[in-house]
Amino acid sequence: MRTLKIFTIFVFILLSFIPLSLHGQDSDKPKGYVMNYVVKGKDTIYIEDIPPITVRPRKIMNDKEWTQYYRRVHNFSKAYPYAVFVSQTIQKTDSLFAVQNLSKRKQNKYLSNLKDDLLNNFEPIFKNLTLKQGLMMIRLIDREVGLTPYYILKKYLGGATAGFWQGVAKVLGGDLKKPYDKFGEDKDLEELVDYWENGEFPDLYFSIFGKDPPEIFIPEKFR
Repeated sequence: MRTLKIFTIFVFILLSFIPLSLHGQDSDKPKGYVMNYVVKGKDTIYIEDIPPITVRPRKIMNDKEWTQYYRRVHNFSKAYPYAVFVSQTIQKTDSLFAVQNLSKRKQNKYLSNLKDDLLNNFEPIFKNLTLKQGLMMIRLIDREVGLTPYYILKKYLGGATAGFWQGVAKVLGGDLKKPYDKFGEDKDLEELVDYWENGEFPDLYFSIFGKDPPEIFIPEKFR
């Protein structure tokens, strides 16, 4: 329980600078799009690109490897949506500060005012993450943002804070400085991201667990 509490505190710090809304709200926009077309005589021919289909060879795994794979898929379903959330909100924060040309003092005041809201809204959410899900989320945040969590903490909160949480991560079996490696250590995660981006992850999850992936809750005020 103590390690989960430590991780929860770390996540709060990592999120303490994100704004109060997600980037790119589009729930009220009309759905669909206008297709390209050509007119030949009296005929209208619509043109559409067919996305490529990824054919994945079936993996040969023993029982232990399958169990690990099932757990990885489940943990990914919990971790990746929050990694995307963090990525989107970090990008919006940087854009907000740049557009408004806020001074360092005003930025710090803005971030400080967010902290209580984030603690109140995200504490029950991140208490339900397991340690493995949390460490996976940190890896995926690096993938989405293109910056290691250590760099993010150092940029916004200073080297001393970043160094402290790097020490905590080491104790818990993580490394905030280690970049995401989609061709090496994180190849298995990258495969799951590929499923997600191609819209295939729900089918993969259902094929394993016989139900849809868990719905990830984001508090209303952060949407």
